[in-house]
Amino acid sequence: MVLLNSVVKSSLKGDGRLLKSPKSRLVFYFSTVLVAVLVFLWLSGRLLFWTKGIEYVADVPGGFINHKGHIISGESSVSINLSNLESNIGKEVYNDGEHKIYVSWIRNTGDINKGGYEIFFRSSGKYSFSKATLISGIQHTIQNETSMTDLMSAKMLATYKGKTYHCEDAVFGSLSFRDGDEFSFYIFPIESYESNEVSLNEKGIVYLTMTNLYKNSWSKK
Repeated sequence: MVLLNSVVKSSLKGDGRLLKSPKSRLVFYFSTVLVAVLVFLWLSGRLLFWTKGIEYVADVPGGFINHKGHIISGESSVSINLSNLESNIGKEVYNDGEHKIYVSWIRNTGDINKGGYEIFFRSSGKYSFSKATLISGIQHTIQNETSMTDLMSAKMLATYKGKTYHCEDAVFGSLSFRDGDEFSFYIFPIESYESNEVSLNEKGIVYLTMTNLYKNSWSKK
């Protein structure tokens, strides 16, 4: 309570007496209550959790534990217009009313050795002070209550001009957003560019199908 004591001392006059005017007393009482509330929220962890959201689960070892996480059955699909990449941003791949996965970014690297077409997905979940859930392409597992491992679980297929390709995962990581994470795939394998089945200047519609999404679930220890 060092912080609270410092506020009290700062509200004293040089002769050690509290300020006598009604306005000064009001400011003093308000400041004291405000600091007391902030100290309580900080010590309880609520302030940091409200600020960081689901990211708090990964950043505060020992605060949460894994709780009944599992692979989601079924497929999730989305169509992507390669002639206008920006038009695809925001398209939903998954939405159950509480959890959502949508296209956050899509780019053409301009180099087949850098993956060619790459698509990013954002996952958003729900959280409270006692529990949090996130359906994502990534499995986030708390290890020994002190660290978290991140494993890409999702698989994706791309169907284009009558042919289906296995998409290679590109980027995935930790819980880096207040409400979830982000991961990406290269839409076409390098072999498809090398065989001239696809180019870096496609104008058609590619259909993406995602499986093995993972429901991350955590509860307060």
